[in-house]
Amino acid sequence: PHLPVRVRELNADFYALSGHKMLGPTGAGVLWGDSEALKALPPFLGGGSMIEEVTIERSSYAPPPQRFEAGTPAIAEAVGLGAAAGYLMDLGMEQVWAHDRALLKYALERLKEVPDLHLYGPEGPDRGGVIAFNLGSLHPHDLATALDDRGVAVRTGHHCAQPLHRRLGVAATARASFYVYNTRDDVDRLVEALFEARAFFKDWL
Repeated sequence: PHLPVRVRELNADFYALSGHKMLGPTGAGVLWGDSEALKALPPFLGGGSMIEEVTIERSSYAPPPQRFEAGTPAIAEAVGLGAAAGYLMDLGMEQVWAHDRALLKYALERLKEVPDLHLYGPEGPDRGGVIAFNLGSLHPHDLATALDDRGVAVRTGHHCAQPLHRRLGVAATARASFYVYNTRDDVDRLVEALFEARAFFKDWL
């Protein structure tokens, strides 16, 4: 959801994306499949619209993608996801990526002002608008609660990456994620809230 992707140039058999990450509804997403890979797969669900012919002895199935779309689809979610995709295409994914990069650059500069803040992740040209961090020895859940009290929402935990956290030697991290609706003011508010949280927890750092 952050940058332009030309799936065919990846030479991938499959490419998946989550709808709610791209401003769409939850519970919806996309699985792009190479036509030859899809033709080789049997159906995984039975139901209406995925059958070509049924007899007592055998069944034959519709060609992809209908073969994998048994029963009544999640129509409302698909319409919402289509609207989100259209909105992002109208913005232009190049512009979304440029906004991400500019905001990330500003955020990394500002966050380095906060004493005891440890930032994780590369700072190269392919990094998107996501920053994982810890404040001293404070548990990320406690930090998130303090930030939430100040009107700043972050996610905490291992972010579906437990092996990476073990490799980094941390139980969890806090994570700030930026997108098209965020501005420099949001970054400034995060930094201000971190300073306030650090002052509050100074005896536990």
